[in-house]
Amino acid sequence: MVMKSFLLYLALCFLTPTLWADDPGMKSIGAMNVQLFFATNEDPAVAGGIAKGVSETELKKLKAIEGLDFEHYRLMGCDMPDILKGYENWATPLLPSKEILVSFQPIRKSGDKKLQMVLEYWQSKRKVFSVNPILTIGKSLYLVGPEWRKGRLILAVKIEKLNE
Repeated sequence: MVMKSFLLYLALCFLTPTLWADDPGMKSIGAMNVQLFFATNEDPAVAGGIAKGVSETELKKLKAIEGLDFEHYRLMGCDMPDILKGYENWATPLLPSKEILVSFQPIRKSGDKKLQMVLEYWQSKRKVFSVNPILTIGKSLYLVGPEWRKGRLILAVKIEKLNE
């Protein structure tokens, strides 16, 4: 019995390095910036203490979105996760809460500045919507989310960088 255990241990020692081999799907191919905004015509204080003011540049971009006509915009949170080559990635723009999550997975790279991906918005453990946009480095895509506290949640996603 001791000999069998020893042989099993020896076999595991020789096989273990192959188990530790790098997974090419875990390779970071870039970084994503995910921001969550709250827009309302009511008192913006309903967003809570974590809400912050929005820069003038960002405010102009938000007000330029067709169909959005709100008086107040607040930044609820931001996350900047890596984009992994072969796996679904997760962003939590409302930390420490995990009530709002964004999952994304690369589909296809177009040149060195564009990336198509599956992008899903999750709220309270339910998928609210899914899109397959082609994102360009440095350009934000704004997605209007569900109603929330007499206003709307708006998701802004942007690729910060893409590795070669």
